[in-house]
Amino acid sequence: MASPMALVGIGASVVGGMTQMKAADVQTRAQQLQIQGSIMQTVAKAFGMEVEASQYEYNANVANYRAGVAKINADIAKQNASYERDVGEIQAEQSGMKTRADLGAMKAHQGASGLAINTNTAAHVRESMIEIGAYDQAMIRSNAARRAYGFEVEATQDLAQADLYRYESTMQLAQKQNALTAAGMVRDTIPLQQQSMALAGEAGGIAKTAALVNMVGSVASKWTQGGGMGMFGSTVAGMFA
Repeated sequence: MASPMALVGIGASVVGGMTQMKAADVQTRAQQLQIQGSIMQTVAKAFGMEVEASQYEYNANVANYRAGVAKINADIAKQNASYERDVGEIQAEQSGMKTRADLGAMKAHQGASGLAINTNTAAHVRESMIEIGAYDQAMIRSNAARRAYGFEVEATQDLAQADLYRYESTMQLAQKQNALTAAGMVRDTIPLQQQSMALAGEAGGIAKTAALVNMVGSVASKWTQGGGMGMFGSTVAGMFA
């Protein structure tokens, strides 16, 4: 029969060993929960980057659309410039025809009035009509050219804006790719975290086994020191049979 003090020591060893085993379980579970939380944060971070990539793609599509609209506006402005020149030329030709008609009418009127149409006065009147007609034609063409130039400036601005929108689209697509690459890199860390969680479980199992071995060794040592445990010793030995 073991001494009372030996029995107390054995009991303390058993309780201490069980406590260490329970502590190892709790610590392992806490580490695994912490790693699981990190995995969830990693998944959320990767998902956020993928959402960000979708937003970049949307922005790129919007920029492309705006570039298309700007290009259409530039084409319309160019057509308006060409139209203004054509209209100006037609109006100038009409003005020239009117001048020639008026000149002919004046020459006929001078002849019908009994004036010598080749006198200086009559010729000067007709020359003035010709000069005024030429001036009118020049003004018509000048005004048409000015309106056409305004449309050409507008077309140039629209084309520049279209280029800016296309550049913006390119940058947005590049940002999208960067976000997807970053999301992929983040997701690549998940297997490592899962492996870390598995290792934490293995480490917890090792710690639990070590606590069990220490407890058995301590019990055996105190059993030997106490000279045997009798019935209590048989009971404890049966716990680890």
